[in-house]
Amino acid sequence: MAHIHGTGGNQPLSSAFGKPFSFQNGKILYVKVHKLMGDDVADVSANGRRFMARLETPIKPGERHWVEVKQTEDGVSLQLIRTPNGEGDGEGIAFKLLQHLSITSKEKEMSSFIMELVKNKIPIHKDMLVFAEKYLKGDEASMNVKVLVEMARKNLPFTDRTFLSMKSGEKGDFISMLDTLKIKLSETGRDSRTLQMLQKMQEPIMENVSENLVIKALARLADNSRTFSTRLGHFDLLKSLGFFSSEMVMHQWKEGLTRMVLESYSSLVEGNRVHHYGKLPNHSEESLLNELNQYLMVSDKGAQSLKTAASVVEKWVNVLTGTHNTTVGDKNEASLSAAKQLYGLSGREKQVEMNFTKLKQMWGKSVPASNQEKIFQILLHETVEEFTQQIRGDEMAKVLKKVIGQFGINFEAQFHKGLEIQGQTLKEHLIGLSQHHTSSDIRQLADDIVLKMNHQVLQSQDHTPFLTIVQQFPLYLFGRSTDITIQWTGKETDKGVIDEDYCRVLFYLNLERLNETLIDMQVQNRVISLTVWNEHPAMEALSQSYVPNLRNGLEMLEYQLSNIKFKVPDTHSELSNKILGDQSNRTYSGVDVKV
Repeated sequence: MAHIHGTGGNQPLSSAFGKPFSFQNGKILYVKVHKLMGDDVADVSANGRRFMARLETPIKPGERHWVEVKQTEDGVSLQLIRTPNGEGDGEGIAFKLLQHLSITSKEKEMSSFIMELVKNKIPIHKDMLVFAEKYLKGDEASMNVKVLVEMARKNLPFTDRTFLSMKSGEKGDFISMLDTLKIKLSETGRDSRTLQMLQKMQEPIMENVSENLVIKALARLADNSRTFSTRLGHFDLLKSLGFFSSEMVMHQWKEGLTRMVLESYSSLVEGNRVHHYGKLPNHSEESLLNELNQYLMVSDKGAQSLKTAASVVEKWVNVLTGTHNTTVGDKNEASLSAAKQLYGLSGREKQVEMNFTKLKQMWGKSVPASNQEKIFQILLHETVEEFTQQIRGDEMAKVLKKVIGQFGINFEAQFHKGLEIQGQTLKEHLIGLSQHHTSSDIRQLADDIVLKMNHQVLQSQDHTPFLTIVQQFPLYLFGRSTDITIQWTGKETDKGVIDEDYCRVLFYLNLERLNETLIDMQVQNRVISLTVWNEHPAMEALSQSYVPNLRNGLEMLEYQLSNIKFKVPDTHSELSNKILGDQSNRTYSGVDVKV
């Protein structure tokens, strides 16, 4: 499991319990008097915190009262707010608090707002009520009460921007909003960079497709059983994709590939950016990368070391061509695995992806005019078909990671923290559109999408010993599209990440044929139990064929699948409410989390 960070980045565990208790001037508290200390000073408590304060009005020990905090140079004093029979809730206290703070609103929603704050034991402040008064009028007042209470519960700043971000969770879905934005931008005939970013979001598997297409082309170029014209067509295609340089000639492709991998790996070593691409199919303890490490990661990088490293790469080129024996029975599998390994160390991924997009636009659907175009269409069809039939877990993980990164939910936070941002994000483009575009419709739509992005960041802020991270993003796959919501909940480690041994993950999406689906994954000491909520009558039967692969995949990640339950949701409740509902209604028992 990849490390899941809180929205605030790394922070010590102690900070997860919220901000320190403050005595902000004008704050309204419901206090209990424990002991009178003399000189009008008393030992009191509020919200589970005890402190010393001066009482402006005599109060007997054991009594509970609503008071207003007065912060002066002499310390904290409490002014009594007289309420009916000292009650702590009800419309009477709401009316008295409004009257005490000189707020003249007659709206019943203001009373409802105060009553909700009182019920949830949330400190009240005049500035909070003055702000709320703006939004507790009109047709949406009742709905706005819930948003304002949630802001107060999360201790969020009462600003228009925060309120609109919190409220935007109920606005449409990312898919329809992005599709509308794409249409509007296309009509303007400008903003090509933003349109390109939207196009990449709508074709998230194309990077995987371009990679697999190169791997297939490389393996078929190396297959001497194919005709020369076929191999030449694959070689020319690899040049058009930018994998091979335009100067390379057919009879020297193996030497050119070896040189390219060595040069790329040398630069990775110098930049200290070495990555592991998995083991080769002969099941030896040393992959290509490990063998190269023996020669390029040592202090002596002289001519002899580079010569020896070249022989290592040459060995795996021979695995590619089938002239090096492996313990794998399937020669094609060995060749494809070697091609994947060599491509991973080629350093040509970005160039290939860019050229692949251009070739797809030119050759994707037209009648092939050359052998190279025909080969491109065949490989493209095969690769997309394979993804459509059964996309593997590691490839799906790549897709999701890429989409989340390009979406850029936490762009502002990363920017202000000075963190490195890998390439431009869609959110960055949207912020620019919302501030500078000449069309008011496009400015408003872009800002609405940004607010909806901010909503999940604000929802992820929770001042408890547990981290709750909400990630919502659009996913386009195989001509279908849906918004995906993932909610991670778990204990926070001292590194500010969710403990991957003890956590809970809720995965919500709305599918074309299966409709609403919620997957609830609970992890206890790396033992996983799943609950699948869906109303399709054959859901359990349809899922059985996938269970063995799921179990094996989890075991490879050192997790154990305990059981899978299938449940039909209550017809009176929406599944989305289970994951996006009021998170205040939670209880904790050990590491279990009830939402």
